[in-house]
Amino acid sequence: MGKKKNRETPDEILVVSAIMGDLVAFDELVLRYRGAVVRIARSITGPDDAEDIAQDAFLIAFKALPSIEMPSKFAAWLNAITRNRARRFLREEKNHRQRRVGLDEVLLQQIAALSLPFGDERETEELILALDKIPQDYALALRMHFFDEMPHKRIAAFLGVPVSTVKWRVHRGKKYLREQFEHLRIKEELWKKKKN
Repeated sequence: MGKKKNRETPDEILVVSAIMGDLVAFDELVLRYRGAVVRIARSITGPDDAEDIAQDAFLIAFKALPSIEMPSKFAAWLNAITRNRARRFLREEKNHRQRRVGLDEVLLQQIAALSLPFGDERETEELILALDKIPQDYALALRMHFFDEMPHKRIAAFLGVPVSTVKWRVHRGKKYLREQFEHLRIKEELWKKKKN
């Protein structure tokens, strides 16, 4: 008996299964990319509407799955859908908020991961401040890597960049964060000295 390998199913296999009607396969894709989709939406529209946009993006993706030309490029395709949906939302915010198709509600009930709350983000105030002050590309890569626990390969697929670019953004992003924390620490020490 050989070693049992615990490898995760490639995206393209899940995409093909979902096209064939396997909602569990699509649910797995949602679980993999949900955090990243919410973060992309949040970066475009702000935090208040990110959840709604993420759900819409997944519903659009689910409906459009049969039209995907390259299932292996699902992550980049989903990223494009999310960005387009967020931009469209900004243009037509009031009209889209009220419109929901009955099928969407049925899909939300059947695809369990879509109805999960995003969760309690335990990002400290300092970390949020620091991430907001570093370049967006680096901050997004760090958030996906650390908060969403996405591997570099998946982040690269989602963002449509090489893995080496993601590794560089995470590496460089950590350096930017250290600089921001050092800056905050110095500011805090100066504030304490002034106070005394």
